Parts: sequence; structure tokens; C-alpha cells
Amino acid sequence: MNICRYLIAGSLIWAVATSLMTQAAQPNSHAGHNGDQHPVIEIPLHVATPRVELDISRDDLSGYNLHIDYDRFELESPRYACDSSEQFLEGHAHLYINGEKIRRLYGPDLHIPGKLLKPGFNQITVTLNAHDHSTWSRGGKRILATLFVQLDKKNLVQHRFSTSPIESGKEITDTSNSSD
Repeated sequence: MNICRYLIAGSLIWAVATSLMTQAAQPNSHAGHNGDQHPVIEIPLHVATPRVELDISRDDLSGYNLHIDYDRFELESPRYACDSSEQFLEGHAHLYINGEKIRRLYGPDLHIPGKLLKPGFNQITVTLNAHDHSTWSRGGKRILATLFVQLDKKNLVQHRFSTSPIESGKEITDTSNSSD
């Protein structure tokens, strides 16, 4: 009798776990409202990993200016998409502020209105995406860069992270500005 209970309990646990994994693997039709729900696309091994880093500064008039530094990637509008294998890694970027998708980016510079950031601490993330909106990845890691900024500090950037940084070729996990 105990074996039956264990089998039933195990079956239920397996069914719930499988259901959750299936739901997690499904693209979210409401993607872009909270976090990156776009599917990932693995970069083929023979193609170099794109690299990306972010920088931000206060705008002289209002808001902030974000700059995306990237290479090994063609950041462009789908209007200029190319079918050539030489241009395999092309697409656009997605901008997220505090986990919410704000917009697509087709170029390296963007003005961020101050109203999009909350007082104090904010997270700004940019992902590199194919024209079908799937996020490029290498080894299961999405290609992205993140800035943690604190608006009330003289030095805005408190921490930088990139899954594929340009300068060192290694993960940047902490370049904190401890002085104000």
C-alpha cells in the first residue's frame, strides 16, 4: 500500500515539475512587460561571441545618455537585415530598466528620459537580439550588459556587468565606485 502512495505522489510531483518546465520554455505572449521572456538562440561554435558593454552619463539638459559599446555584432534595423552567412550575428538590442522592457535599439546611443528611472538605485540592461527577437546566447548565457546606477551619487555607475565584455574578454563583475 505504501508503494502505491509513493508512486502516486511521485507521479504528481513529476507532472507538476514537467508542467512548470514546459511553461518556462514557452515564449511569453506578454513578453517585454517584466524581464526578458524572449527565447534564446545559441551562437554556433564557429562564430565569435559578440561583446557588449554599457556606459551612462547625465545629460546636460535632462535625463541620461546611454552608450552601447559592442563588437562582433551588426546592430541595425530589420529593414537592413542580411541573409548572408557573413552577417550571421546581426539584429537589434532590447533595453530594460528595472526589469521592464522599455524599447528596441537599432543604434549605439540613446537618451533616457529621467522619468523612466526611479530615485536612488536602478538597473539598466541591454540584451543583443536577433531580428526575430530571440536573445543571442553562448553556452546558455544570454549576451547582455547591465549597469547598476544610483542617481543620487556623483558617480552614477555603482556596478557593471557583462556576459561578454569588450575590454578584458572576461566577465566584469565589479567595478564599483566607492567614492562619491
